[in-house]
Amino acid sequence: MSRRVKLEHKQIKLLSNDQRSASFDEEALSMNKMRKNITQKLDTTLVKNVPSKAARSKSTNNVTSESLQTKKLQHILQLNSDDETILNINKALSRSRKVLVLTGAGISCNAGIPDFRSSDGLYNLVKKEHPNVSLGSGKEMFDISLFRDELKISVWATFMEKLYSSCRLAKPTKTHKFIAHLKDRGKLLRCYTQNIDGLEETLGLELSSEQPVQEDSLKKENLQKSLIRSNSCTAFSNAKWRNYDVVQLHGDLNKLSCTRCFHVFNWNRYWARSFRRGELPVCPHCEAIQLRRSQQGKRVVDHHGMLRPNIVLYGENHPSGDIISQGLNLDILRGKPDFFIIMGTSLKVDGVKKVVKQMSKQVHERGGLVILVNKSSVGDSTWNGCIDYQIWEDCDEWVTFLNNQEPDFFKSQKEVNKLRQLKREASELRKQKLLETRKQIEQQSLSTPPTTPTREEKNLRILQAGLSGSSSSEGEESDSMKRASLQSLKRKLLPPTNKMAKNKKAKLQLKEVIVSDGESDDDQVMKLNAEFYFKKENNTLTTSS
Repeated sequence: MSRRVKLEHKQIKLLSNDQRSASFDEEALSMNKMRKNITQKLDTTLVKNVPSKAARSKSTNNVTSESLQTKKLQHILQLNSDDETILNINKALSRSRKVLVLTGAGISCNAGIPDFRSSDGLYNLVKKEHPNVSLGSGKEMFDISLFRDELKISVWATFMEKLYSSCRLAKPTKTHKFIAHLKDRGKLLRCYTQNIDGLEETLGLELSSEQPVQEDSLKKENLQKSLIRSNSCTAFSNAKWRNYDVVQLHGDLNKLSCTRCFHVFNWNRYWARSFRRGELPVCPHCEAIQLRRSQQGKRVVDHHGMLRPNIVLYGENHPSGDIISQGLNLDILRGKPDFFIIMGTSLKVDGVKKVVKQMSKQVHERGGLVILVNKSSVGDSTWNGCIDYQIWEDCDEWVTFLNNQEPDFFKSQKEVNKLRQLKREASELRKQKLLETRKQIEQQSLSTPPTTPTREEKNLRILQAGLSGSSSSEGEESDSMKRASLQSLKRKLLPPTNKMAKNKKAKLQLKEVIVSDGESDDDQVMKLNAEFYFKKENNTLTTSS
């Protein structure tokens, strides 16, 4: 054993730089081969036999969201209506009560707004449009360190104005409308977004961005009040947080904030022109304070605050970070979420990773599901046990597929309320009709008194029952009924006091009894007895005449 170990140690040698680069290239090729093999295996495993509609309906009705949870991240490469897992996920989403949503730049790509990390993303766009600027990567234009270089500031200002104008022209996508629909149905607990476009506001959703400063607050008498308000507005409020539909984790491009006093303003055309020229405009609030100090004879500070887009850059603390963390804890502990949807993000930001892990843990404890809708991989090892399924499809296409599979889930709240009202009215009408019919029956029973049948009617009923119901199982009962009827007829025929009318009726009744086919021996005996009494009565009638 010791010799083998020594030989292995001798074989290990240090590699040169060229050999190291070559080895890394080989490792990259091997990793690509591994990825291809994994995708091929997933394709083979996902192709299943098509079950019947009845079997599919039974399986979807019996499957719960807790049984759909997985220990490892499962991949769904295609949206197939015959795939039971997708159908079960859709059923679980339609049955859910409180849904958490996390969105990224991928949901706004169909609106014409580029994402960050793709080949046509913002990072590559910055490098293409400004090749003269020394940038290691396009990510540097979204880092707080850019404010150290005036050239980068001017490039960043022009780029932000272009991005703002494109966001102004963009329209909400199907995914944005899906989030608004969740809010309309009362199922949306909260939507946490990494986007800065603010397209959710056009659909009537309440954003967590700060309210801009009014023009009246820039007057001399309101400057001190507005400054106090900007410093005290960072306190957390449960009532305000519950009104927020969308929490913007990275800020809002549609607002401008001051680098000194942190006041928030809306864009206007004058400031947009200065951004287009590559210049950051001066904060009007800081300028008004300096003017007031100079009028009062106080010392004037040359440093003014500059307006910049109200977004969070890399390496920068979020101005509302404490509020977001408190609200996040409130949603996780008291919100009781039972479904978590992640859409259009590759989950590369560290802060977002922590948020996803906290949310998914709480959702799984409540028996809910966590799904990711994204076209790029996020890494299975880091998300095993956190995310149950990844759907490799465009977000809008997934929403259309969900709409086709669960049309009742996409009905508006007004339509749902109308259907409920119609069902209530129909049930009330049924109850009224039942009451009316019961009253009519009671009135009819009271208006018509009970009547007792005569003896002749009873005899006729006995004869009819005996003639019609002479089966093998009921033979004895029918014979006894016939004998009783014949005995009653004997009583009518034998006494001499009977009149001709009564005798004629008796004859007719006897003829009806006699005229029948397929009778037993007892019936024939009864017929002979009846004929005997019939002849006897005829003889008595002739002698008397």
